Amino acid sequence: MNVFNVNLFQMKTRPGGQEKASEFLAEGYVKIGWSKVPDMRNLSKEEIRSELADKYEYEGRSLSTNLGTLNTFTKVMKNGDVVLITHDDFVHIGFVGEYLPQEIEKGKKWDHRRSCNWKAMVKKSDLKEEVKSLLRNMTTVTKFPYPFVTSGIPEILGIEIPHEQTEIILKNTLDEGTKPDPSIFEKTNENQSPVPGGVMKESQLLNQLESLGATALGILEEEMKSEDSERRRKAAVDLLGILNNAKRPLDNE
Repeated sequence: MNVFNVNLFQMKTRPGGQEKASEFLAEGYVKIGWSKVPDMRNLSKEEIRSELADKYEYEGRSLSTNLGTLNTFTKVMKNGDVVLITHDDFVHIGFVGEYLPQEIEKGKKWDHRRSCNWKAMVKKSDLKEEVKSLLRNMTTVTKFPYPFVTSGIPEILGIEIPHEQTEIILKNTLDEGTKPDPSIFEKTNENQSPVPGGVMKESQLLNQLESLGATALGILEEEMKSEDSERRRKAAVDLLGILNNAKRPLDNE
């Protein structure tokens, strides 16, 4: 296992609007909804976009947000990556397998899932602040924006990391701040360097902005729980403003 190639994700546990955390843990899997979208293994991102627009009538921000979620679960997440789910005030940590969809109603419904080998359960309070922030995201699937080895999760899982390499990665992470992963910059083809100046594709930039928006919503959610009535009031006003402007929820499948 090359721990430096592992990515970390948070996932919500309500595919199709039904709470499935206990089932995820007991049966060893994770899944998302959008059952009207067929097997996505051989679909391009644009083809998935078309399916969402056709089957769910998404458009604008709602379309790009839901597309980002499906693309992350099926294309970005890979066999051996680590996923976190929250259940009963605890965070469960597991290694996911390949994306293996199943047709559950011919031509109508699909089950989009990955196997998951659950390895540990911890209190949310025991996690690093960056990981707590990841868990506050309201989107169905969210990738941790920093290297997995800096998350504190390897230590929880008992994975040894070469000390020298960790120091280098930590230094680079601190130097770069919240700079996006360089892999999101556009390339002209597989054998060429990134576009001069690091120009992002429009869809990639949108995904980055949507991830930040989801984090902002998570912060508002925390503010709503504050003991300070004025902070709760301001958070409620901001949240109502967002709801009034939103045409559709982030995940209404």
